[in-house]
Amino acid sequence: MLEANNPDIDVDALMARVQHEVLRRQFGDHAASSGGIDTIDTVMLDSLIAAAALRASARNRWPARLNFFPFSLRPLQRFVLRAIAWLFRDQHAFNAALIEALRESVTLNTRMHASLRELEARLRRLEQRG
Repeated sequence: MLEANNPDIDVDALMARVQHEVLRRQFGDHAASSGGIDTIDTVMLDSLIAAAALRASARNRWPARLNFFPFSLRPLQRFVLRAIAWLFRDQHAFNAALIEALRESVTLNTRMHASLRELEARLRRLEQRG
């Protein structure tokens, strides 16, 4: 079961997954993915991006399951964590850039969706006139 004080659990991502599953069970698979015709729901995407951002940074805490001798020694832990951070520094930079690109993509998609709705409203008004 889950530990009561586990900081690795992203509550927002978990809630988004629960809401997605509830929608899928209530209305079928297509309703959970579309979110409706007139709205765009970015909460789940934002929570997934936030969860990815948490995991994409360099590890700064020693995992609890590896806290046995000789790994329980603080100097050894710091050395290993720094070595891992140094080895994967390019990957961390790539992950940060990718996460920022995803955030920009969500923002752009939201703007495009709003513009599309506005254009559709204009088109309906023009059709009603003519």
